[in-house]
Amino acid sequence: MTVNTNRILLLLEHPANCRLLGQWLGERYEVVICNPSDGLDGPFDLAILDGLGLEKQGEAALVDRKRVEEPVFLPYLLVASRRDVGMVTRHLWRTVDELLLAPVQKVELQARVEILLRTRRLSLELSLRNTDLEALVRAVTHELRGPLRAISGFTHILVEEHAARLDEQGRKDLERIVSSANDMSKLIHSLLSFARIGAEPAMLEPIPVETVIRGSLHRLASEIEAQQAEVTMEGDLSPTVRTDPVLLQMILTNLLTNAIKFIAPGVRPRVTITVSCAAPWCHIAIRDNGIGIAPQDQARIFRPFGRLHSVDDYPGVGLGLATAQKAALWIGARLGMESVPGQGSTFWVEVEAVP
Repeated sequence: MTVNTNRILLLLEHPANCRLLGQWLGERYEVVICNPSDGLDGPFDLAILDGLGLEKQGEAALVDRKRVEEPVFLPYLLVASRRDVGMVTRHLWRTVDELLLAPVQKVELQARVEILLRTRRLSLELSLRNTDLEALVRAVTHELRGPLRAISGFTHILVEEHAARLDEQGRKDLERIVSSANDMSKLIHSLLSFARIGAEPAMLEPIPVETVIRGSLHRLASEIEAQQAEVTMEGDLSPTVRTDPVLLQMILTNLLTNAIKFIAPGVRPRVTITVSCAAPWCHIAIRDNGIGIAPQDQARIFRPFGRLHSVDDYPGVGLGLATAQKAALWIGARLGMESVPGQGSTFWVEVEAVP
């Protein structure tokens, strides 16, 4: 797969510099010369700005255009004189991806332009592959739902109307069919949840961290009751975080599900949720008294279907932590863990705190 990425947008305040640079780059690339006071409309693969162009566009406009392109990388190259470096330093590295100090050598400029455009191209190709893969997952799981509903419907009819006519072995076989259909339904739901992350831009907004935590606990109320789990909360729950509440709740729900599930036989789950904030992060930790995870296994549990135990011992499809990891990356959060086999685990997520 080859993606064409060669459209360069010039936003330079000095007309002569803009014209000369446009002529030179135009021999290799498609160049669009734009007035620095104009907006960032239209498609482009790389924007080259000077200090005044950067000031006129404004950081907010540059960031907004980057967000429109996410998850695809949209590079900005800043060309500045040494006396202007102090003026533009505050933009590094939040909006600008590369900085060149004038006077610029053509060889160095071409090298930077090629690297940025190549990165843009690889980002586009990766995004297209991910989009195709996610579309395939959604299509396959959608097509599986129909036959699965038919299997579930007919097996329920057999259970309700004909179970008495079956011998003991027949009833056991029927129970296995029902159980397998339920497992397949859970797998399809998990695959869809995993594939949907990233299909839409993350909707970041300020929200009280306590609201998200209590929402996750409410969703898991039946599981918590069935396991007779003891869940407590510590720390200051009043902070507000900037995040996508749906995805953060998905992360916490998956972490809490594991905390009450991976428990030694005969042990009552005890889970502690601790919140602490130190700018710029709000740290949410979920500590359990479970079976723990060996150091050599701690990396692979975040991979899709990275199971450490058999389904008979601990039911599930092996997508919970992979889904949490993908959601954390999508909202700009950080996810990690600490664990001691036989003593339990602490999974944590750090989200941007609102001052």
